[in-house]
Amino acid sequence: MYLVDTNVISAGAPRKVAAGDLLAWMGTNSAALYVSVVTIAEIEDGIAKTKREGAGRKASELQSWFEIVLHLYASRILAFDIAIAHETGRLSDLARGKGLAPGFAGLVIAATAKFHRLTILTANTRHFAPLGLASINPFERLPG
Repeated sequence: MYLVDTNVISAGAPRKVAAGDLLAWMGTNSAALYVSVVTIAEIEDGIAKTKREGAGRKASELQSWFEIVLHLYASRILAFDIAIAHETGRLSDLARGKGLAPGFAGLVIAATAKFHRLTILTANTRHFAPLGLASINPFERLPG
């Protein structure tokens, strides 16, 4: 089972050069894919920025796509709760001890994956490997 990072979910967004094989794989394996609430916040932030910058049509297209994503993942969106908060704190200290600063969003995604025993699908495997978390870059190879 997998936690899908924002950069992977966004591969299906309008005006992106979509990785057809990846999107097909995600469609076939959707029941094993989960999303963090952090990804929801990051996408919402991107849409709000697009609106603020005056790209109303693009923002509208993104919002429509995002509503589909929310519908498809509705029962597989993982919350940031007390258990994840504890894990985030432990991973934050681990990262700091290694001289790393992955940022709060990355730490929450990492903690969510660790707590739920999920492999992270991300283009940024280098952010998660030092924390001892399993990750796969599906743009390089699809999970087996």
